[in-house]
Amino acid sequence: MNRRDFLLTTAVAVPASLFVSQPAAAQLSGGIDELTREVGFTLEISVQKAVAATGAALYVARETLSSLEFTEVKNFLPGTDRLFLQAANVIGGALPKTMKDLPAIMEKLALPPESASRLTGFILDYLGRNGGRKAAGLLRKAWKS
Repeated sequence: MNRRDFLLTTAVAVPASLFVSQPAAAQLSGGIDELTREVGFTLEISVQKAVAATGAALYVARETLSSLEFTEVKNFLPGTDRLFLQAANVIGGALPKTMKDLPAIMEKLALPPESASRLTGFILDYLGRNGGRKAAGLLRKAWKS
């Protein structure tokens, strides 16, 4: 038997794990940039306004959640700290500390105040659809406070 025939007839054990797709990474692949881009598309606003609005909403969560809980959100959305700086620059001032302050930020961005609920609803839905159920649950908790 030549080498070619031997290789074709010899059974080789291959681990099944090579054929099974690996679970999704524990973070949104594009991080915060991917989320803000999608916010802009969905709310039909500029990237600059999407950055400011998303940063403002997530800052409320940072102020409301425990540091351990917010770390879970940040781990799923890499780049969140950078987003806060960018959002504060666009807004031209402090970011909101409570959900009651978010509609005023939306007005400052020339968006209707009800955009705040559309924004947070979209973020929760988006995270849930993209493997971030835990992060979405924490944000839901923060935004209900």
